[in-house]
Amino acid sequence: MKRCLVCGQSINAQQDFYHWLKCDSLLCGECLSKLMPLRKSYQIDRLKVHVLYEYNDFIEGMLFQYKEGLDVVLRSCFLYENKRYIEKRYRKHTLLLMPSSKEKTQERGFHALKEMSDILKLKKLQPFYKSENRKQSALNYEQRLSIGDIIQLDRTIPLPKRRLLLFDDVCTSGSTLTCAYHLLQQQNQTAEALVLCAHPLFIERNPCVK
Repeated sequence: MKRCLVCGQSINAQQDFYHWLKCDSLLCGECLSKLMPLRKSYQIDRLKVHVLYEYNDFIEGMLFQYKEGLDVVLRSCFLYENKRYIEKRYRKHTLLLMPSSKEKTQERGFHALKEMSDILKLKKLQPFYKSENRKQSALNYEQRLSIGDIIQLDRTIPLPKRRLLLFDDVCTSGSTLTCAYHLLQQQNQTAEALVLCAHPLFIERNPCVK
C-alpha cells in the first residue's frame, strides 16, 4: 500500500476524485487539503516572484520535519504537485538556488533546496553564498529585511546570459531574493523568482501581477 510521505496513512485517505483517478501523488488527501495553493506572481521592486503556496502552519511543519528533523525522504513532496507546471512554464530557465550557510548544510548533511528541486528537469546552479550564518527563523519581519546584506555572488561560477530563475522555499520579506536580484543586475543580468511558499504578510504587502 502506497503511503503518504508526511503522515504515513494510505495515500488514498480522503483523496479527491482527481488525485484518486490519476493515482499520482505523494501526499494523502487530508495532507493535500491542508496546503493553500496560490500559483500567483507578486512584484518586489522590478523582480517578479511566482508563489506556489501560501505559508501556513502545515507547510511550516513539513519544512521543519524536512530540514531540522532531517527527514530527507520528504524532499520530493514539496514541488511534486507542481512539477509539470513548473517544467512547462520555466522549461528554458536555469534555476539559481538561494544559499544556505555552510555550517547548516554540513550539520544537516544535505543542501535542502538542491534536494527539493532535484525532481525538476531544469538546469540548476548554486552561485550565491552567505558571508555569515544568520538563522532567519529567529528574526522578526523587520530584522529579516536586512538578511540580504549577507548574500554574496560567487563570480567564478559562469551564468547563462538570460532566463534565470531564483529559487527559494519560503519568502517572508523578499529581502534575500531582492538582494540576489540586485547582485545579478550588477552583472547586467536579470531574473524572475520562484518560491515554494510566501508568508501572508508578503502577499498582503506586495502587488499581485500577471
